[in-house]
Amino acid sequence: MDEYDKTFFKYQRETWQKLSSSIALRSGELVTPQLLNQIKAFNDEISMDDVIKIYEPLVNYIILRKRQYDLDLVERQQFAQQSIKSIPFIVGIAGSVAVGKSTTARLLQYMLQVEYGDNQVALTTTDGFLFPNATLKQRNLMERKGFPESYNTAAIIEFLNTVKGGAEVLRVPIYSHELSDVVEAGYDEFQQPGILIVEGVNTLQFSEQFSVSLADFFDLSIFVDAPTPLIEKWYIDRFLALLTKTKQEQDLKNYFWQWTKLSQKSAIAIGHQIWQSVNVPNLEQYILPTRNRADLVLKKDKEHQIAEVWLRKF
Repeated sequence: MDEYDKTFFKYQRETWQKLSSSIALRSGELVTPQLLNQIKAFNDEISMDDVIKIYEPLVNYIILRKRQYDLDLVERQQFAQQSIKSIPFIVGIAGSVAVGKSTTARLLQYMLQVEYGDNQVALTTTDGFLFPNATLKQRNLMERKGFPESYNTAAIIEFLNTVKGGAEVLRVPIYSHELSDVVEAGYDEFQQPGILIVEGVNTLQFSEQFSVSLADFFDLSIFVDAPTPLIEKWYIDRFLALLTKTKQEQDLKNYFWQWTKLSQKSAIAIGHQIWQSVNVPNLEQYILPTRNRADLVLKKDKEHQIAEVWLRKF
């Protein structure tokens, strides 16, 4: 048993479901298979069984942590003789490409929004903080896209500082997965939320260039995990599905159009090449090592179901 194993309580899905809570949820009753189909990320899978056995207890736990955060925040502001003001509770979600982070983030946003009503639950990703492709090409970093150096980490830290500073209006840059590039002069703007979910491969990473890490701003962090061979399969499946979708839509501007003329065999070979040359090094060197920094680890099986939940002991 390594140090990573020792820092977590481990629950099988049936045991996790039985964890007691005094909070009765409304959101679980409103989730339907049709809604899940709308929420899930492209070519991902999620079941009603996961909602009941995994996400309802998880939402209960987040509510518990948010309640503790709010009480602590008021007491600290009173001690510091500062005016009492609301500061967003930030949830960070990390994990590999194609592991299902976006589905987890979207479902949590929906369920938490139902529970908190008018107190907004916002969702953003770190994709918008990638350097534009033109900048990456200029710096000879296109082959390193998704690696730590391809992100404008200073801008992410500035944004999170703004969030924790209590700004009333927040702006984040937009990333287009169709163009595989940051949208020039494009921003999402939203009012200060009660909860902000930040999703991305780099959310738990630490850079020696900065005195703080993104995780320093998080009040709860989640790592979505699965065995690497499974993630590779899901990545290839998604890659092929994106090529089919792009070809059907005749979307010549789509980043994936360049591969739509390939045979199935050649397309699979390209997908494996990208996975091995880009995603595996990034996963092994920069993403997996951050797993033990998470407060919760959601471990998925071959059916895309969350088979285990690991909860940090301290």
